[in-house]
Amino acid sequence: MTLARLYDFSAEHQRRSSRMENQKQGHFALFRSLLSKDWASDTAKFSLWVRIIGLAQWKPRTVEFDGVSWDLQPGQLVTKVPYLARKLKDSQGNEKSPKQVRDMLEFFTKEKMITFAGNRHGTVITIINYADYQGDFEVTKEVSNQVTNKLSNGAVSGHVEVTKKVTNEVEQSKKLLEQEYKNITQTRGAGLSGDEKLTPRQAGTNPRARGSNSRASLPEFDRHKFVSTWNAKAEEFGLPRIKGISVTTENGIKRLWKSYLKHCKDTGNTPTSPDVFFTGYITHGYKPTRWACGDNPDGTKYGIDTALTQKKIDEIISQEG
Repeated sequence: MTLARLYDFSAEHQRRSSRMENQKQGHFALFRSLLSKDWASDTAKFSLWVRIIGLAQWKPRTVEFDGVSWDLQPGQLVTKVPYLARKLKDSQGNEKSPKQVRDMLEFFTKEKMITFAGNRHGTVITIINYADYQGDFEVTKEVSNQVTNKLSNGAVSGHVEVTKKVTNEVEQSKKLLEQEYKNITQTRGAGLSGDEKLTPRQAGTNPRARGSNSRASLPEFDRHKFVSTWNAKAEEFGLPRIKGISVTTENGIKRLWKSYLKHCKDTGNTPTSPDVFFTGYITHGYKPTRWACGDNPDGTKYGIDTALTQKKIDEIISQEG
């Protein structure tokens, strides 16, 4: 049995979702004056702005995204530009490019609406004056008090008219928000609403998305799961643990995946998913030597980067089970 078959497990561990918990947490205010802005006629910018407000945290919270913990404050969200781009589609289903989205973010920054910064794991967007968009609740209380006062003064008809107006506006806003939130599942940070809306890459039908394309040097995989799998191995053998995936480790993962795809091509086996293969490689394939465990003159213990050297990869992948 080849290594490729050994790692073709029948049941893969459930993938930890990276979606954030800032969904369906009430309403936010969108002022009519927003429609008078020149840029609001650009439907892409308007849609992106609404999405940013809707995805922002409304209270301090720590979230997991791309295998990294992020401490977010009210008015902040963590995402990636390509994920936002995949959610901005025209009537033909064509997505905006990451460059177009980045240009829009730069525009919002120039207009002093947001600030944003990030790294390869994610981009944190901060909405300036976010409290204004949550201040609608105080306005609602004020309107309610005015309605109550009118009612106590005997202005029943006025109360009915105001109530109808407020109710209609709330219902209209609720429908729009529910439709918006329906599309927000934050799958890989983008917010997907069903398989029928997935692009080939998101659905996994694209060779590059499956990682079966040899040009895909680094496939999409669960980074948090990779870290936890290695740390379990490290705990067992007393090896160095990792908090995240460094550049060196990422290069090792690229070597591992490229070697695995070549092995599958040479042996005629169908590649399994990256998560299944990486888990199998670490859990069952890699067996640290006594030297790596510290039985050497310096007493040094060697961790994940040693497991991902080309020599070790070739040694393990070429094994026959």
